[in-house]
Amino acid sequence: MRSRKGIVGIEAAIVMIAFVIVAAALAFVALNMGLTATQKTKEAVSSSLGEAGSALMVDGDVVANVTKTKTVDAIVIPIRPSSGKYPIDLDPDRAAISLLVSDNYYPDVYLSSFNYTSGNTTATFKAIETVNTTTSIDLTTYLSDVKAASAAKGGSPLAKVIIVSNDKDTVLEYGEKALVIVYLGNNAAGPYDYIKVEIKPPEGAPLVVERVVPPSLPAEGGLFSLG
Repeated sequence: MRSRKGIVGIEAAIVMIAFVIVAAALAFVALNMGLTATQKTKEAVSSSLGEAGSALMVDGDVVANVTKTKTVDAIVIPIRPSSGKYPIDLDPDRAAISLLVSDNYYPDVYLSSFNYTSGNTTATFKAIETVNTTTSIDLTTYLSDVKAASAAKGGSPLAKVIIVSNDKDTVLEYGEKALVIVYLGNNAAGPYDYIKVEIKPPEGAPLVVERVVPPSLPAEGGLFSLG
């Protein structure tokens, strides 16, 4: 009888250990799932905060310049300061604009002003300009300016900022607007091509603008809304 009791005790101990192991495994799985969920929540919150923390926001439709060969050679992004944010200095020595078009990435296409030669003429490319709020903006003229400067640099992508303001400085203040012209250079985009522009102010989160070229573009060319 004593021997039988000993065997029963050992079996009970084995069953007890098995229960403990299973409970520990289940606890580990539950803890791991909880940590994973927490991490995903943290990533989602961080992403939302990053977007909310951007000092800039898109103010209207992004416009593409369509060539007569039905490609996009430039995009124009209207921007303004986000509500409640401080003024943003868009001087090219302090801000940066990166470009990703198809598989080609350019870390900064927003260069300081420079002189270049076009034919027999020497011109100055101004990376940032201001226009009076009562003056209409002729995008064709500005696009031609950016294209000529890009050609002088071997067809490299180039960006230009136009601030609609009365105070003639490089600071975008609340109530003001700006147009960011990004010329794609030798990387003209066709249907379904992906374009990503990242505008990086000196402080605050960058503004990321992403668009996919639609399959149908106007055959006559000209300006076309990308939404």
